[in-house]
Amino acid sequence: MSQEKVIAYIKGRLESGRMREAVEASRIAGISLSKEELQGYVYRYLENGWMSRAVEGSRAAGISVPEQDLTTYLDKYLEKGLIYSALEASKITGTSLPKEKLIMVGREYLLNGKLNPGLEAYGIVNETPPEEELIICGNRCFTEGLFYPGLEAYRIAKKTPPLDGLLICGKKCFEVGLPTQGLEAYEMAKKTPTKEMVRACGEKCLLERRNEEARIAFVAAQKIEDTMKAEPIEIKETSFKILGSSKETEESWTGFGPKICMDCENDEEFEERYFILTRCPDNKEEEKWLDDTMKEQYGIEHYCVAVDAFEDDRGLIDFVVCGKCGSQNVDFDL
Repeated sequence: MSQEKVIAYIKGRLESGRMREAVEASRIAGISLSKEELQGYVYRYLENGWMSRAVEGSRAAGISVPEQDLTTYLDKYLEKGLIYSALEASKITGTSLPKEKLIMVGREYLLNGKLNPGLEAYGIVNETPPEEELIICGNRCFTEGLFYPGLEAYRIAKKTPPLDGLLICGKKCFEVGLPTQGLEAYEMAKKTPTKEMVRACGEKCLLERRNEEARIAFVAAQKIEDTMKAEPIEIKETSFKILGSSKETEESWTGFGPKICMDCENDEEFEERYFILTRCPDNKEEEKWLDDTMKEQYGIEHYCVAVDAFEDDRGLIDFVVCGKCGSQNVDFDL
């Protein structure tokens, strides 16, 4: 074996925490390893949470690591959420881990949406996290698009995930390119994402060369489009108050924009009616059907349709009558 390969072998052992093997190989090959270099690796192991490797390596290299340093790293492991590293460090140093400290650490992790280290901390002291902490953790996970950890947090809490949390999580999953989790979140909420949202997810996956995830997204988007085309449009009247308090409308939606009556130029006083469409018209024939239906059933000829008021393919109709002259000829500044 050439000297270059030997040096590479030794470096690989050092990088992976196998210092004893590296020291032995260097001794056989007659390659010198400085104490400073070896000490640097020992403390790198400690930073990585590998205290047992650090202690074993330091002994093989004849390096002394102060007991105080080991105790300091035990505290660091708790702060970083390296629970099992902390447990290992407590055995090596003979330092007990206070139950109160572990519960405090576990609580902190759960409240910040870090389910696994939180559960690990509670598990070491054989305690079950409070329901409130698990729900907060689950909601935080959903907000960050961590569908499975969020679901697990609610499962442990023996609670049903909220509809708005599932929809928020599903939308976030699509945004970051996780189509499977996004589709599962919407399915659990018994809602259908927009085909545009799912296609955008597929495009992101494609750009990142995650072809299988892209395929899943594009196939799902096509199925959504085909299904929506097959379903007839239904119209249901609602109110601004109901829309404003609904958790299904987009957070950014606060109503339709400024309006002006084209007959009397009034821009302040209007009467409005709102209608929810189960889906927006997809072609000219459906647009004509909607125009005829609104006129025949509700006496409405002029209206505006918002396609982005909800987090799915539903549409929202706003019908406006001028409060001064009674005209329906109102222009929307969208």
